[in-house]
Amino acid sequence: MVGVNDHTHDHEVVVPDEYYRSNDNTNLRDEMMEEYSEKGAPPQKVPFYKKRKYWIICSIITVILVIVIVLLALFVIFPAIAQSLMNKANIEVTKAEISFKKPVELDSQVYTKRAGDDLNSTFYMYMESSLSNTGPFHAKIKFLNPVKVHDENGYLGDIYFFEESEIAGGTGALNAYTPFMIRDQDAFATFAKSMMAVEEFKWTLEGQLEITALSRTATVDLKKEIVLKGMNGFPNVKITSFQLPGDAPGGGISVELGTMLESPSPIGVELGTIALEIGYQGVKLGTVKGENIVLQQGENNLMLKGVLEPPANNDTASLDKIGVLFSDYIAGKPSNTTAVGISCAPDGVNPVSWLSDGFKTVKLNVVLGSEQPLNIINAISMGYLDLKFDAANPYNPIVTAPLVSVGFQMPFGFSLGVTEVSQSISLGLGTPESINKFATIDTPYTPATSDQALGKIELAITNSSISGIAGQESVFNEYTYALTSSGDYTFMLSGVANTKATTPLGPVTLSGINFTVPTTLHGLEFLNSTATIINSLDVVGGTAESLDLAIDVTMTNPSDFSIATGDVSFNMGAEGTVLGLVKLADLKLMRGDNKVLTTATFDPRSSEVGQNLLSTFVMGADNAVQILGHEGSTNIPSLAGALKEVNLGATLPGLTSALIQYSTLTVLDSTLQNGVVNVKVSIANPFSAGLSITKVIASATFHGSPIGTIDQDISSNPFGIPGKSTAESAALDMTMNVDPVAVALLLRTLAVDSGLDTRPLDAMLTLGGFDVGQEHVDATVELFAGFNLIEFVKKAMSALQVDLALTSGLTIGQYQNDLTFSQAAVPIKVDDSIAKLIPIVGQPIVQMIVDGAELSFDTIVLSEPTESTFKVQMRGSITKTGPMDALISFRSPLTISWQGKELGTVTMPEITAKAGVGATFDVPGDFVITNGANMGEFAGFMINAEDFVWEISTADVSVGALGFTFNQISLHKFVTLLGANGFKDAVKITEFNLPADTTGGVALYAVTEITNPSQIGFNLAGAEFSNNFDGIYLGPLVSKGPAVFAPKATSKVTMDGVMVHQDTPEGIIAVTKVFGSYLSGHDTPLTVKGVSGSGKDGPVSWLTAAFSTITIENVILPGPGAPPELIPAITMKEMELDFTKDPWAPPTSSKLTEAQLKSPFGFPINIVELDMAVKATYHNLTVATLDVPRSPASTAANGVISTQFADVPFNVVDKTTFAGFVQLLTLSPSVTFGLEGASNAVANTAIGTLQLPGVKFNVQTTLKGLYSFGGTAKVLSTAVTGATSESVLVDLSVELTNPSNITIHVGDINFNVLMPTRNNALVGRVFMTNTIITPGAQAYAGIMHLGGSGTDTEAVGAMLTAYLTQQTVPLVISGSSQSTPIPSLNPALSALKLSSSIDGIPAQLIKNIDIRIDDLLDVLPGGSVFTTISINNPLDTPFQIEKIYATVEKECRCGGCKGQVVQMGYVDYDLPSPLTIPPKTTVDSGLWPVTLTASLDDMVALVVDYNYFYDVNQTASAVVGEGFKTELVYSQKQVPYTLYIQFITDDITPETCGMLDNLAALNPFSRTSTPSITTAEGLMSYVNSLLKPAASTTVAETPVVQTPVVETPIEAPVETPEVEVPVVENTILF
Repeated sequence: MVGVNDHTHDHEVVVPDEYYRSNDNTNLRDEMMEEYSEKGAPPQKVPFYKKRKYWIICSIITVILVIVIVLLALFVIFPAIAQSLMNKANIEVTKAEISFKKPVELDSQVYTKRAGDDLNSTFYMYMESSLSNTGPFHAKIKFLNPVKVHDENGYLGDIYFFEESEIAGGTGALNAYTPFMIRDQDAFATFAKSMMAVEEFKWTLEGQLEITALSRTATVDLKKEIVLKGMNGFPNVKITSFQLPGDAPGGGISVELGTMLESPSPIGVELGTIALEIGYQGVKLGTVKGENIVLQQGENNLMLKGVLEPPANNDTASLDKIGVLFSDYIAGKPSNTTAVGISCAPDGVNPVSWLSDGFKTVKLNVVLGSEQPLNIINAISMGYLDLKFDAANPYNPIVTAPLVSVGFQMPFGFSLGVTEVSQSISLGLGTPESINKFATIDTPYTPATSDQALGKIELAITNSSISGIAGQESVFNEYTYALTSSGDYTFMLSGVANTKATTPLGPVTLSGINFTVPTTLHGLEFLNSTATIINSLDVVGGTAESLDLAIDVTMTNPSDFSIATGDVSFNMGAEGTVLGLVKLADLKLMRGDNKVLTTATFDPRSSEVGQNLLSTFVMGADNAVQILGHEGSTNIPSLAGALKEVNLGATLPGLTSALIQYSTLTVLDSTLQNGVVNVKVSIANPFSAGLSITKVIASATFHGSPIGTIDQDISSNPFGIPGKSTAESAALDMTMNVDPVAVALLLRTLAVDSGLDTRPLDAMLTLGGFDVGQEHVDATVELFAGFNLIEFVKKAMSALQVDLALTSGLTIGQYQNDLTFSQAAVPIKVDDSIAKLIPIVGQPIVQMIVDGAELSFDTIVLSEPTESTFKVQMRGSITKTGPMDALISFRSPLTISWQGKELGTVTMPEITAKAGVGATFDVPGDFVITNGANMGEFAGFMINAEDFVWEISTADVSVGALGFTFNQISLHKFVTLLGANGFKDAVKITEFNLPADTTGGVALYAVTEITNPSQIGFNLAGAEFSNNFDGIYLGPLVSKGPAVFAPKATSKVTMDGVMVHQDTPEGIIAVTKVFGSYLSGHDTPLTVKGVSGSGKDGPVSWLTAAFSTITIENVILPGPGAPPELIPAITMKEMELDFTKDPWAPPTSSKLTEAQLKSPFGFPINIVELDMAVKATYHNLTVATLDVPRSPASTAANGVISTQFADVPFNVVDKTTFAGFVQLLTLSPSVTFGLEGASNAVANTAIGTLQLPGVKFNVQTTLKGLYSFGGTAKVLSTAVTGATSESVLVDLSVELTNPSNITIHVGDINFNVLMPTRNNALVGRVFMTNTIITPGAQAYAGIMHLGGSGTDTEAVGAMLTAYLTQQTVPLVISGSSQSTPIPSLNPALSALKLSSSIDGIPAQLIKNIDIRIDDLLDVLPGGSVFTTISINNPLDTPFQIEKIYATVEKECRCGGCKGQVVQMGYVDYDLPSPLTIPPKTTVDSGLWPVTLTASLDDMVALVVDYNYFYDVNQTASAVVGEGFKTELVYSQKQVPYTLYIQFITDDITPETCGMLDNLAALNPFSRTSTPSITTAEGLMSYVNSLLKPAASTTVAETPVVQTPVVETPIEAPVETPEVEVPVVENTILF
């Protein structure tokens, strides 16, 4: 039947023509027709070859020959051909998977008598093979199990092929699940070793198989060698990750190896748990294991975990190799390691012996290495150094560093203790990416200690050379210069370190550790960190050019290193002038203070500065001097550039003992005329060298008032004083100050000092207008009675001590110079000649007015300040100016002093005083600052004190009184004024904002009200303050425009400032508190400090010094009154809920949640982290809470904060409301609900990273809902995969479109399937497992149970019919109360209704119908014939047919029924046993009876139609799968068929139908007048009558027509009498 089924139209191709030329059939027809032929004339004698007997004999012989040939072909030649083809055929195994778990495909197969399989003797293999060179025939192959497997080691075992295979066109496939029964475990173990080691191996398969082709089956021998690729020792193995996470609990180091193992073999093996021994260069490192390993062809990614084990007995050679391995890994160098198999346990517990034996041969050569060198050393601190420079080796100084600290970070987690370190260090300048190296340090192994937790190694460098690199001297010089000049100085260290360390494996050496790190040393700061102290100075001699000095100095080295520089010299200078040379022999500067003895040359006469220095030194005053480097400071080139830039400030202390011991005064008679008196001076020489005086120029004062002057050359008789001795000079002429005021003051003061009764003098002086502090005594006659003025003056003057200012010609050694100095309180010895000064009197009234007056100020306003001047506006009064009018003029500016310190001078316009009243004034003045430091100190005091006292003085007041002007009157007043009291509680911030980022932080705008309690006001061009909180500097605040601080008033000052970036944790905490206070609606107390005050040209130093003293506590930064709304909106752009974990606390995730930040300020706030405690509400009811832990976030320019979180429980508070909320979310396009709670955020700002705690929010947000998936469920694919007694199982792929951004884990769910065309009848249920609903259109797998409890059986059958006949079935997917076991989802899913449909599969249940009619009478109406139907099962599950009712129809294309659909017949058959059609298989039904219903003429028309297709309509009682019974109503159009009717179909050709049309036209007949036909002859006669022409024709003898027969069985020839039958001419015989 193979030929018929495959070639239903080309009958001629099936068998040779000779096969159909059977004389038996022809003769039979002749005999049949003879009976109906007309009788002609008596027969004539015919040749023998025209005789029937001849042809009968020939036919018999032909039939016998054909039978013999066919039998030979079928029973002799075919087996040989089959064996030959099998011998030539090739088998190529493309895939073989070895497992130890029995596949379900073998559950029903029997291959062993044992109840279970022993894994050591049995495994399972899925094999995919291709067959080639199998010959041209289509054939089926069935193996006669078992098939033996041999290799070079012998008989390995048996395999079993339970499924048939097919070949065609020379190729085929052999895919099978087979058990492998190992028959020789030793041989198989040997094979397993080879399989894993060799590139390829050979198997020989031996056994038998059956080949079925051309309807014949032959048993052939199988002995086939197949070649398979082996694993070739796994040539390609890579380490993808290498981790040593920590110490192993039992000793050693835990190891984790990510390994990529590539297998070239198509054989896959289930290895299970494997163990390998890893090693390096012959050293066993340890054992690693991998679990659940299934080896496949190609890349296999394995994770191997185990322990690196210490070498036995701490074998040093092994430890050395381990050290090399670790070192190479750290250095990024590849290392060749090995991994040798130990065992395999497929089930994770029990090793399989042969598999383990094979696995033990595995030796993997694995390259271990990091992609690039690891940065182990991340910092080096040199600690304190000792540097020794040598002129002979200027670029090779010796260094000692007793405590070098190395920061390190190992890439591994095991414990490691460094014990020794050696280094090769390069010193360089630049960056890690570009280092300009200039020197190296090489150190041998040195003891070291380490702290792995702190990542620190400590070691010492002792007497190592810093070896300069040739050609890099300029860089070396730059380095030494920086160390000399800088404070903290950073340079680069790079090189290689080697360490000896203790590890859990033992002591190892780690070598070749590369590093490049910056390090910092604190430099010498040019020795200017503190002042150089001159302890003592002595003049030891002199040359013609200079004085020779011996100086004892203390120099402070602030650096991290001591330095030995050899001999150095520096210029000695002052005020920018070089005065001499200081020499320091063999200089060694230790860290800290150094006492150094130096020698120096000093030439004071070469400059005014030198002279002044010498003078002030002698006077006991301290002087600022400089020690200056120069080009020749050192002969060491590497230090020359640095030392020449040295500029040390020092204070030269003055002499501590007085140079002049006393003086004697003698008043001459001419003194009143010329003012000249005689004096003698006694001098003590403090120096070691002797000195002589050749000239004297001097002046004497008393309490600042001049007494007299000397100008006399005594070079002809020099005054010599030996070293360290005292001598008195000869008499010298002094011109005395005979000014009356000076004399009166001198006299009054000395009288008081002598304890004299001064009332007479006081009255006199008062009358004379003097005010020298005397008592105001009424001048009465009685007061002066008995008063002796001479004795009074003599006694008073005996207490005189004067201040001397002296210039002397001086010679020390060979050095000559003029010495200018002054000395205070020199005792003056007097004699009786002093009485000659009494007549000196003057100007009593003027001095009375000035000295007795009281000066006061109401306000003073400073403006237009500069470094040396400012303007003042003075408003005040002067009172007690005496009993007469006076015009007071200040010819010179007033000197203003405070606490004895001169501040400057101020101009004062003239004042007119009224008698007995005084004067008020409001006048401007110009203030000239004479001492900026004093002025700054005073201004600071004035700003911070409640009050202060000004000392106002001048010696040049002119007073006009009684018509006469008296000049040179002295003024000396103390005035008390109110200070600003530190502006305590005087500053109020009324308005502020932070509008934007600015350089260094955030811009600050503030409006302040400042109350100034002082009488001193300021009109400044600008003022700057600093804001501080909790001791942290927040930033500057600068006045916007002029800063006016009116005296005793409140001023509004607008300011701009910056909240600066904070770099310390304390700063961040402070700013966070400020913002937290503001955001919670509270005020914040700040501390405001002054920074600077400015004039029109910028900050003024003295004013800035004053402002810098301002510290105003508790300046309130006003809060907003109520907490601002920072977060007005929150949007969950994406959300994921996992209801399978907890229905009332589903873990919730969101990859994108956005919150709108509404900052009360204008500067950008970038939220980078936040947490949230959220309460979700719906209609003011709390639904659930969500505590989101701190998560990363980002902030867009528009203030939208984006964050994400994962697996946070959505804790339900109100279950009913929550379930309703979920239902709305499922069914609605969107849901609006509330989010209420608080967030703690971390914000990146220009100020720094801030914590924003407790930011509350209460917003409404909207989520897009699932919107019932658009109301549609689109079925993408179907497959009927099984059935139960209750239902048919249909695998579905369903597309659901989720328009929301929500992902929901719903787990196992099910829905009812309704059929709307049958009034929503329930036809089944769809079950979906582990379901995760994701956004967008996604395909979901499900199983529809068609049928089952509660379903409509008739609707189920209708749906199954529609499915099998390629119809589209509309469906409704409906939720129910059973849709989910998750209570929170139940209301949502139970309300879900989705429209859907299923497209049926093409109608192809019937592949072919084969009808055979051996008795012509069976074609008559009501006749019964048999048919074989090829039934195809397109399903993935078997089905059985128990009963069949089917009708067969065909459109008539010729004859009288042309154009009509005629029912040919029907089948109504109860099968004796069910017919099973396996899935995806075609099965022949066997013979089923067919009852023919067409009329004879219709039947003839249908038979002769060469179009072999029927239309079939059937109802079958079927059982699907495991027992689902159904009435299957089915229709299929154009079913191909084959037809055999005895004597009829042999001669049918494509032209026959057309011939029938022609004959019917010539001989129409009635379809209702069919005669009664009971024999075949009658039927043939009837058919011929249908085809007879209308007119009679001439009968002539014609040859017998022979036509082919379609598969007519060969029968024995029929014996018939020899009868000559005339042939009717033009008669067509069937």
